[in-house]
Amino acid sequence: MADTNDKSKKQLEHLLLICNDGIEGYKKAADQSKGIEFTTLFTDYVIQRTGYANELKEQIKALGGDSDNQTGGTVGVLHRLWTDIKYKLSSDEEQVALEACIQGEKAAIAAYDEVLADAADLTSELTELIQDQRDGIERALIKAEQLMRVYS
Repeated sequence: MADTNDKSKKQLEHLLLICNDGIEGYKKAADQSKGIEFTTLFTDYVIQRTGYANELKEQIKALGGDSDNQTGGTVGVLHRLWTDIKYKLSSDEEQVALEACIQGEKAAIAAYDEVLADAADLTSELTELIQDQRDGIERALIKAEQLMRVYS
C-alpha cells in the first residue's frame, strides 16, 4: 500500500506543478491583456486552476505528502519566457496569449491523460477528481481555440 500511496502522491504532485504553471501563466496573460474579455477569461482560469491546485493539495496531504512547497516546473518557466519574448515582438498580445494558452492546455491535458491511463493504483475518488479537472481544462482549451478563430 505504501508503494501505491507514493505513486499516487507523485502523480498528484506532477499535476499540481502543472496547475501552478497554469496559474502563473494565466496571471501573466491577464496582467498583459488589454481587452476586458481576455482579462476576465484569463482571471477566470486563474481562479479555476487555483481551485484545482487546492483540491490536489488536499489529496496529497491525505496521502501523507507535503504540497506546500509545490511550485511550477521548469518547462512552465521556459514556456512563459518564450511567451514573453513573443509578446515583445508582437503587436497582438491577445493572440500571443491565446496561442500560449492553447499550447499550455494541450500539454496539461496530455499530462492528465497520462495519469488517467495509469490510474490502476488511484482510488475511484481520485480518478474522478482528475477526470473532472481534465474535462475543465479541455473546456478551457475549446474556448481558447474558439476565441483564436474569432480574433485571427
